[in-house]
Amino acid sequence: MPRKMLGFLLSASLLVSVTASAQPIPAAAQKAFDAARALAAQEKGWRHPGLVNCYPHDGLPSQAVNRDPLPTKVFDNLYYLGNGQFGPWVIDTSEGLILIDSMNNSFDVDKYIIPGLITLGLNPDRLKVLIISHGHGDHYGGGRYLQDKFHMKVYETEDDYAWTDMTVGNQRVSRGTGSPPTRDQVVKDGDTVRLGDESIKMFISPGHTPGSLSMLIPVKDHGVPKLLGYFGGITSGGLSPALHKAFDHSYTRLVKLMTDAKIDGYIAPHPNYDDAVYKIGYMALNPKDPNPFLVGLDQTVLFLKIVQQCNLYNGALEAAGIHQGFEPRQPPDSLIHEPQ
Repeated sequence: MPRKMLGFLLSASLLVSVTASAQPIPAAAQKAFDAARALAAQEKGWRHPGLVNCYPHDGLPSQAVNRDPLPTKVFDNLYYLGNGQFGPWVIDTSEGLILIDSMNNSFDVDKYIIPGLITLGLNPDRLKVLIISHGHGDHYGGGRYLQDKFHMKVYETEDDYAWTDMTVGNQRVSRGTGSPPTRDQVVKDGDTVRLGDESIKMFISPGHTPGSLSMLIPVKDHGVPKLLGYFGGITSGGLSPALHKAFDHSYTRLVKLMTDAKIDGYIAPHPNYDDAVYKIGYMALNPKDPNPFLVGLDQTVLFLKIVQQCNLYNGALEAAGIHQGFEPRQPPDSLIHEPQ
């Protein structure tokens, strides 16, 4: 048996046996898990970033042990500013900079975002727009500081503004994060955020949070226009049944949206989902090779389908009372408004 296939079978059997040792696996969970593994077997590579959603105990620590990359120019107009755990991106436009996510707090901003911009030759005073991909503290926590310091416009969905307002006083949820930004621009499904020569199409994709954002981001690769998908809500542990259902609906919709847009690759808010740390390291060592973020439409759709199956797996486990270590994140279902 080939070593790759042996490793695939062993890792699959190990996860099932470890979970089963505590409690029998529900049939629905086993079916979704098997489907996710079968989809991952089709990927061009061995890293399977989508399967992190099925392996939360492995996925979360993997962020912490990633070697922090240097601030990096990934495309002509798109830059990575984060560490090995949190992944803010910045887009350079003709009228200023668009930042996606602000990490945990002002300390992260001063350690990673502002010095990263300076290292890359980008003036922090050109920061004009902050998009909050979803309402968790590790994405909005530096937002108030940036808002006050650079007078940035902040874009977030109404449902996640509301959820943040409800959870910010809960120390278990917001511990270590800065104050959320002052409520500003409200993103609606299908809106376009424009700055200079850049237009980012926004889609509300509830599940990970009630108002997680996905986006279509135009970039240029050595002058050649490309289109990236950005998926702001990927993990699905500790959700309410309504959020699991919304997550499934969102990812069915995302497959169609990304297919219709004919995207060329994807990025994400944490580097273990888009494999940013590995890809940035590869680019540094192989500068003449094709950009590794341009995985193509088929591989991007495959990623989405794996994440979707892992959500079904997590949802079926939790419905049976089996939890994988996540604190439940269950806002009122009234906050969940699924786009059609």
